[in-house]
Amino acid sequence: MDSPEDRELQQRLVLFQLFSQLYEHHRGLLDDILRLETPSLRLPARTGGLNYMQAIVLDNQGFLVTNLLTGSSCALTQAQQIWIIGRDPNRVSLCLRDKRLSRCHAALQCLPTQEFVLTDLGSTNGSFVNGERIRHQSLLRDGDCVRLGSVTFSFFICRQFEAALPPPPDLLAQLQQLTQTMATGHSIDDITVMSGLDGEDTCADGAQLPSRALEQTVQLLRSHISRATTDD
Repeated sequence: MDSPEDRELQQRLVLFQLFSQLYEHHRGLLDDILRLETPSLRLPARTGGLNYMQAIVLDNQGFLVTNLLTGSSCALTQAQQIWIIGRDPNRVSLCLRDKRLSRCHAALQCLPTQEFVLTDLGSTNGSFVNGERIRHQSLLRDGDCVRLGSVTFSFFICRQFEAALPPPPDLLAQLQQLTQTMATGHSIDDITVMSGLDGEDTCADGAQLPSRALEQTVQLLRSHISRATTDD
């Protein structure tokens, strides 16, 4: 009898036969599908499982920020502004542990026009942008999805920088006190935030907090950046 149970069983049988034929004649395609569902490169939970590559152009110099190498964000510079991606640690800029990557799989290059282009270097398993395999080169755009081997990541580009509005004086005073609270080991509950004070800010327990803690922090950061630039 042609009952609903019989029809469901027949559909499952047809599906099983289809996958059997696919596995027998196109095993590589089925393996690709399974690998996309279980990528070989997994990131720590703190990253939210998001692989990303952020390209930044600053003063006509391009560099990358990515978490593909260790799961933590890392900035990468390169004199020729060409980053090779693959498995060979002696020849590539980004060495990734993925068996489907070729030794020198693809190259990411920052052009003089401040655009970024992805070039496939004759890889075995190909390079894909937004699901389409590239034959030679592809100009990347902000938000593109890139797949190299089994590694999939989102690509972003930042070329524009804008100065944000300064914080209002009352909020700045609060931030100064809270910043100093963390530095001195006081808990936030121990601090009575007082806005608009000149000179010294006062804690609830009578201790004095410097009012220019935030400015001093900024000056310290600038000093470190200046020394790092001089050393380079």
